[in-house]
Amino acid sequence: MTKVLNSNFLAGSEKSHEPRLVGDILSEMFSSDSPLARGYRHHQTVYPNTEPCIDLKLLTRQPGRLPVGDYIDGAITRDDEDHFLFIENATDKKRNEALQRNPHVYEGVYININRKPDGTLYPTFNRPRFDERFTCRDFCHGAAEELLQVVNGSVIGLGEEK
Repeated sequence: MTKVLNSNFLAGSEKSHEPRLVGDILSEMFSSDSPLARGYRHHQTVYPNTEPCIDLKLLTRQPGRLPVGDYIDGAITRDDEDHFLFIENATDKKRNEALQRNPHVYEGVYININRKPDGTLYPTFNRPRFDERFTCRDFCHGAAEELLQVVNGSVIGLGEEK
């Protein structure tokens, strides 16, 4: 397919579903008055602003300069006429370092088995979505089968001794 150089000419035919240029389809879609196009134009408004000759201070969790092309999460504030301050967001780092309070040692369809800090295991039920084909009775049968698998030892990796 060759690129159409005349911007007034639509590539392909809309009636016969022939190939069209993606740019033409997108520009036609986003220039319409549909709710999707209006919402896209409203939320995609960006105002570029270049601040020449400024002083920028970065407060980051790692020493040294920020690598080229690297992104860090944080907030930037303008605290003087020509001075900006960036502070890295540390909550993401803390979230990754936190241990789960009672981790799952088995995740099933109907039940999960968790381990307390003292090493004991306890089951919890998953919350199913009931409808005409899957009732509370079906859920109870499935949960009972999974509990029996755990008790009989066919679930490996629980680490509880008899």
